[in-house]
Amino acid sequence: MRFLKITSLVLALLLLAFLSLSLAQSGAPAARPQTGHVSFTADMLDKNIDPCTDFYGYACSKWQALNPIPGDHSSWGRFNELEERGEQTVRGILEKYSTNDSKRNPVEQKIGDYYQSCMDEAAIEAAGTRPLADEFKAIENLNSKADLAKELVRLHRQAVGAVFTFTSDQDFKDATQTIAEADQGGMALPDRDYYVKDDAKSVELRKQYVDHVQKMFELLGDAPAKATAEAKSVMDIETGLAKGALDRVSRRDPNKVYHKLEAKDLAALSPDFNWNVYLTGIGAPATQVVNVTEPEFFKQMDSVVKTASLDDWKTYLRWHVVHGNAALLPTKFVNENFNFFSKTLVGTKELSPRWKRCVRYTNGDLGEAVGQKYVELTFGAEGKDRTLKMVQALEKALGEDIQSLSWMSPETKKQAVVKLQAISNRIGYPDKWRDYSSLKIARGDALGNSLRANEFEFQRQLNKIGKPVDKNDWPYPPSTVNASYNPQLNNITFPAGILQPPFYDNQADDAMNFGGIGAVIGHELTHGFDDQGSQFDAQGNLRNWWTEQDKKEFDQRTKCVSDEGL
Repeated sequence: MRFLKITSLVLALLLLAFLSLSLAQSGAPAARPQTGHVSFTADMLDKNIDPCTDFYGYACSKWQALNPIPGDHSSWGRFNELEERGEQTVRGILEKYSTNDSKRNPVEQKIGDYYQSCMDEAAIEAAGTRPLADEFKAIENLNSKADLAKELVRLHRQAVGAVFTFTSDQDFKDATQTIAEADQGGMALPDRDYYVKDDAKSVELRKQYVDHVQKMFELLGDAPAKATAEAKSVMDIETGLAKGALDRVSRRDPNKVYHKLEAKDLAALSPDFNWNVYLTGIGAPATQVVNVTEPEFFKQMDSVVKTASLDDWKTYLRWHVVHGNAALLPTKFVNENFNFFSKTLVGTKELSPRWKRCVRYTNGDLGEAVGQKYVELTFGAEGKDRTLKMVQALEKALGEDIQSLSWMSPETKKQAVVKLQAISNRIGYPDKWRDYSSLKIARGDALGNSLRANEFEFQRQLNKIGKPVDKNDWPYPPSTVNASYNPQLNNITFPAGILQPPFYDNQADDAMNFGGIGAVIGHELTHGFDDQGSQFDAQGNLRNWWTEQDKKEFDQRTKCVSDEGL
């Protein structure tokens, strides 16, 4: 048994190195990667390199040589390679059903017409920004800042990320229940640090961002001088909101993003915003409690509501409408959006082909409808059964590792094993598919389809408030190349998208699959006991189940990792 465990660890390290990111130089030619061969073979190892000297080069250099970073990616690895093949599979499905055939069933009609509408560039160009005319008119007709709450109801239901976010979430301290949640938001840059850091790079990025906002207003038809002033107003409001927001590291601490308040206490944090109008109009079940992730943010939000003029707020809302919908507007908006958010921020050189973008948008809005067809083509009962057995074997090995820890007391070990044994596994696809029957998808209405899909999903999330947690609700489509652990549900999810070569292969033996997807499974399992997962118990409640001394020992070890900058 000990030999087998050591062998699998070595194989896992080998495969992890091979599956890792290709860090090609930015000046390398943007050729398409070689995607014909997908399974790992010993031929891919560079025998001219001593693995004891350069293990990464030994495992990865041949693959890297054949796989320069494509122009429409900022990085490239085997995850991306698998995503590319998955997108080709989904493309075939969507193109098949994009023909206007009366024999299509409702699922086939929705995914086919959504994709066809997205691909119809001529119709999108002809429509211009007219699909957003009602939104712009509603904003222009705001009579006072007291009307902000009513307008945010409208915009939030369409997934426009203005001012803050409102949704449902599992109660951190009662894992059986779903409650309302109000969270920081309203910033188009990735997080608050982009607005407040004063290093040269951050200052330059903010300048480039303001230039981008100005250009988008000009594309809407505003004169350059007006657009310049509007961009400054947007930046002022977003910076004001950022000053009350938590940074990313702080948001990793669940105790810092859990403040269960009564609705009246939320209203007291920002009295200049009409919370009664918002909570009544948003479409959520009547609720008395809200998790206010960051009370200081909502206090700061109130300050910004008071100090910014009504005209500035109109400008800010108008910006977020065009920003949130840029992907399905005419080409000039798409290109300008790409130039800043993809090229400037992350270094992507080329816009992805339209078919790829439309595959992603269709999958994003109708993921489980697309997933039904994807699973039929790519993932069978054998794959689900074999993956489950691998998960169970790795859970057993992790249990043995817990028992062997010299620094953990028997009391804490007992609790850790209870948590491990309570982990549930979701593999491949949901047991019950999502019902999209109430969502209207109209052929030739790309932006309208997106807005209606946003509202469908927003309402679906709100409908959970006040109800028991649904542990069968999946976090992403089955074709996703990813895996995850959820500490509140105490479960791991492995969608069909990642259960493909080179990570998993029904035709490969167990040793290869343990080295590939087994490494991913082990990674997700450890999240149950990392700096975040360790704070939740077997039922998913935010609760300290450690002895005081064991928690100190654990924190010393996690600090060692963070000090290494990993």
